Amino acid sequence: MGKQEDPDTRFPFLDNNWVLITLTGIAITILLTGIVTYFPLKIQATMAWGLVLIAIFLKKRLVRHPLFLQSILMAITIFMGFRYFYFRSTQTLVYTSPIAFIFVIALFSAELYALVIQLLGMFVNSMPMHRKIQPVDLDDPDLPTVDVLIPTYSEPEQMVAITASSCSLFDYPKDKLNIYILDDGGSLQKRNDPNPEKAAAATRRHETLKTLAEFLEVEYRTRAKNYSAKAGNINEALYGTSSGQPNPDSDLVVILDCDHVPTRDFLRNTVGNFIEDPKLFLLQTPHFFINPDPVERNLNTRKYSPGDNEMFYCKVLPGLDFWDAAFFCGSAAVLRRKYLDESEGIAGDTITEDAETALFLHGKGYNSAYIDKPMVCGLSPETFEDFIIQRNRWAQGMIQILLLKNPIFNKGLSLVQKICYLNTCAFWFFGLARFMFMIAPFLFLYGDIRVYHATVAQCFSYPIPYLAVSTVLSHLVFGKVRHPFFSVLYEMVLSLFNIPAVLSVLRSPHSPTFAVTPKGKSTDVDRLSGLAYPFYILLILFIFMYPVALFKLIATPGIWETVAISVAWGTYNFIMLLLCLVVVWEKKQIRKAHRIKVKEKVEVFPRSDDKKTSSMMTGYTTDISEGGMGIILDSASTISQGDHVDIKTTDSKGKSFCLWAKVQHTSDRDGKRFLGCQFQYEDELSFYNTIDYIYGDSNRWDNYWKNRQINISYYRGLTYILKRGIIGIWGQTKGLRLKAMQTLQKQLEGGCNKIRAFFTN
Repeated sequence: MGKQEDPDTRFPFLDNNWVLITLTGIAITILLTGIVTYFPLKIQATMAWGLVLIAIFLKKRLVRHPLFLQSILMAITIFMGFRYFYFRSTQTLVYTSPIAFIFVIALFSAELYALVIQLLGMFVNSMPMHRKIQPVDLDDPDLPTVDVLIPTYSEPEQMVAITASSCSLFDYPKDKLNIYILDDGGSLQKRNDPNPEKAAAATRRHETLKTLAEFLEVEYRTRAKNYSAKAGNINEALYGTSSGQPNPDSDLVVILDCDHVPTRDFLRNTVGNFIEDPKLFLLQTPHFFINPDPVERNLNTRKYSPGDNEMFYCKVLPGLDFWDAAFFCGSAAVLRRKYLDESEGIAGDTITEDAETALFLHGKGYNSAYIDKPMVCGLSPETFEDFIIQRNRWAQGMIQILLLKNPIFNKGLSLVQKICYLNTCAFWFFGLARFMFMIAPFLFLYGDIRVYHATVAQCFSYPIPYLAVSTVLSHLVFGKVRHPFFSVLYEMVLSLFNIPAVLSVLRSPHSPTFAVTPKGKSTDVDRLSGLAYPFYILLILFIFMYPVALFKLIATPGIWETVAISVAWGTYNFIMLLLCLVVVWEKKQIRKAHRIKVKEKVEVFPRSDDKKTSSMMTGYTTDISEGGMGIILDSASTISQGDHVDIKTTDSKGKSFCLWAKVQHTSDRDGKRFLGCQFQYEDELSFYNTIDYIYGDSNRWDNYWKNRQINISYYRGLTYILKRGIIGIWGQTKGLRLKAMQTLQKQLEGGCNKIRAFFTN
């Protein structure tokens, strides 16, 4: 059963006495840390590392009691954190000069921010909720009516066609289902663009999608003017009059980005929650991405490590859901129309209109829910530049919410909801803290500015044990969905671009504009991202860090501890920087129909003269995509390139499919025949059938996630990421050398041609 308790009454003691509880807890912790801080340094080190060993021991011994174990490790981590910061604030904030002290306070503030985010994160993830799907009777005459809205702007028409086709295949009564393509790329404003080429392109898009909608028997809507981006597009469909057509008015509204293809059971698995809970305004589901993001692709970690989004959708959102704080993520979600009307549609004061809408409706006292079963398959940004555009939009939008809609002052939210929203918004300042951690060693090595006044012995007694315990806790909570060092990598690779975006919002909260994330891009050659250059500047600083440190050590041996701390700290950053350099080396990506590894049984029937035959061979798939599939037959075969085959298979729901394909290439593998097949379409029905097979089975996406969510040790994680980094750096070096040689060759050829032309004339 899903939780239906009113968030304001589930924890009355907590809500009514939170100030007393919080202050008492802080006072006790400070008292304990204050007492133990005055122990001699040897006792401090022994106690600290003793707690680290206890944490490791408990993690191994209490695996069958995860929540109890998590509570103990959280308590140890909080104690170690407060103990460290008591030491940090009383013994290391040394004033030497005005400029130096500014950086001392800046570093301390970055560490304090990290502690606050850690504490908020502990709270959010302390009791994750994993809801069961509420069954629904599809023959019930009182089933809610549903409007499916597919907003689109500049995405390829084929992408829209696939999503709309999948929606038309929903397991839901057709008389209660309405599907709308909301085309902002073919608006009247776009079709009347002063640029004739742009106007013609918009007109072609308008006619193409309108024809598609007629063919699929769905609604096509556009508007006169483009304003308020995606939120404006949706609101125009819900409330506008420019189309001259009736507005959607069903009980529920499903919002799907046009690259987010739903499974057949999406409505079957989500509508039941709205029937059960009349106060439910939102049910969010995960965003499953069929392609790797640029970090995964360029480091080649897709096969072995969970993606960046899996930590959020598999751990963070279930944690938020327990506190009734799961928020709208823009797509793959169902909203109740009558509550959406109270917010006058999708909010538009910030560029994260989804979270802003959820914040408003949570403040009205309505409930949200999250089901952690992936039922929508989408696309990640293809290039590093597009990845940055997307993440900067998220960062700016969430900070806009903090500044313009501050959840702390929203009287309708419960205390726990305020904490959850604060954590979500404040997280996006990570770039400022990460940059400070990155440059701290440089300040001493290059500028003689000592920002961390501690000895090596003190480091091994306070910060390092605290980091070790935090690592044990993080590994317990997130280990299956975030392998070691990947969080640091993502933050480091984003931080240089996060900072300008964040500062621009702080300077002018209303200034950010919605930037559409490009999808479906491809690149035909390996290339260096246009955003790579800041990392190469840092690379030079890191390389010269070692001779500078050696010179300082020789010149002033008495500062060896500060030099050692700076070099050790800098070396860790250097390793992460090398991984960042691999990330910004864009790997060739020609394929637009992305493959996903799938092993499912199939039966293959060769065709003779383009006719079906009765001879049958068994095998299994290796991968599938919109374009085709790979198959390994269980035995040798005479099937060759150019042959046509019929493929029969059954999905996990028991639905049978017969697909027609052409064999594009073959090979023999250990006595078995591999077939690379391209789907063929005899008519529109066969296209529907293929799309249904590829995208219709939600268990396929669920199994894919679960199969790679494996907890690995920190040692294995370190060796794995170092291996990926070494391979990536070597490949980048060869690529840069090749490009340099090609450039030199072109210049030499150009010079020779000029000389030849000179003597010829």
